[in-house]
Amino acid sequence: MLRIRFTSADLARVRVASGPHPLWESVLSINGLQYHNLPARYWAWRSAVSEHPDILRAAYSVVPASGNFADFLTPPMQSGTTSVEEQLDAIRRVPRAVVRDDLARTYPAAVQTPRWAERAHDSGRLDPVVRTLERYHHTAVRPVWSAVRTGVEQARQRLTALLLNAGVEGMLSRLHPSIRWRDPVLEADYVTDQTLDLDGRGLLVVPSYFCFGAPVTFIDGDLPPTLVLPIQPDDVPVDERIADLDVLVRLLGPTRAKLLAGLELAASTSELAHRLGVSPGSISQHAKVLRESSLITTTRFGHSVDHTLTPLGRAVLRGL
Repeated sequence: MLRIRFTSADLARVRVASGPHPLWESVLSINGLQYHNLPARYWAWRSAVSEHPDILRAAYSVVPASGNFADFLTPPMQSGTTSVEEQLDAIRRVPRAVVRDDLARTYPAAVQTPRWAERAHDSGRLDPVVRTLERYHHTAVRPVWSAVRTGVEQARQRLTALLLNAGVEGMLSRLHPSIRWRDPVLEADYVTDQTLDLDGRGLLVVPSYFCFGAPVTFIDGDLPPTLVLPIQPDDVPVDERIADLDVLVRLLGPTRAKLLAGLELAASTSELAHRLGVSPGSISQHAKVLRESSLITTTRFGHSVDHTLTPLGRAVLRGL
């Protein structure tokens, strides 16, 4: 579990990033490509990226399928800085001592250190890593950057609306289903047990297109406090969005209307059941009706059954 401890000063210093962070998007997408249950909304992108196996192999050697990755791969976001070139230059300028300390935190004695990290630790040089990230970003992320920007901007708008209507604590309590606000601590589902004391430094919330499942932060608590947040439809509860869709509710019924609205981003049966507070069996029954009406499509991937809006389904949502 991740615990972020706030002071009263920190509550006044919560910010939302002005746009997507290029290297968080790159690194998290590398991680996601190795995930066995990648959400359906990324499948077409993954198929296109898979045509570049050499670039993927190099990227996988730097960013693992699970576990920690080095903090210097995602330099802290400066105000207004979203250029991947600036971010890559920031990696090149990381001092040798910082590289070594970072790698020691990322790969302690009990964890096998990859070959590239051993070389970087010995030389202090990160040029090979930068070249790998640069090739990967230009091949896999840049072609979909418009979608990344749009998704992050939509998330920013939702967070801004929450901030204006519910205040800082209201926004913190509804960032994501994996996150809970228990004054003065923000708790989040996390792969390791970690506590971050803000100590008056505030918190930067960074919505990310390629982050899914749970949020991410730096290993080093001395870096600028940052919480990278998955973009999900439930950034704003479905019940609130459906209140403006009375016509859709009358047409489909409340559960099917909520299900359709919940698929603004593709989701699995279990994800929808969690969001709507109903059983997976009920989701499957209602999804069958929506599928037969050509409003959604359903695809099985391994043990997961994933649902996606059709163009007609998206048009129905946008037209109401």
